[in-house]
Amino acid sequence: MAPSRETSFITMDMGGTSFDTALVRDGVPAVTASGSVNRYALALPSLEINTVGAGGGSIAWVDQGGLLRVGPASAGADPGPACYGRGGAEPTCTDADLVLGYLSAGYFAGGRMPLDGRGAFRA
Repeated sequence: MAPSRETSFITMDMGGTSFDTALVRDGVPAVTASGSVNRYALALPSLEINTVGAGGGSIAWVDQGGLLRVGPASAGADPGPACYGRGGAEPTCTDADLVLGYLSAGYFAGGRMPLDGRGAFRA
């Protein structure tokens, strides 16, 4: 099978505490001339990457007004999400992804790490 020749796409990277996206249109990545690092302004061209604080380990919770919130607390890697089966009990984005069918319980990490769907659902 030949490699894909797509020229326009969205990239995604979900880490433990953040979810990052970037746009490539007609083979050219989106670039910005403004940004900041640790609250210091930058005036250098850089890739335009948008980030939300909702990575795989981010814990979901309901606030006093009844609204669903995500983060900033994280389950970390150990114990990690409830579906890891290592003692995590709070619901995370990874648990929600498994319950919603976005992840395969039997093929997570290339099949090297089976996930606990019941644990995710309980959380």
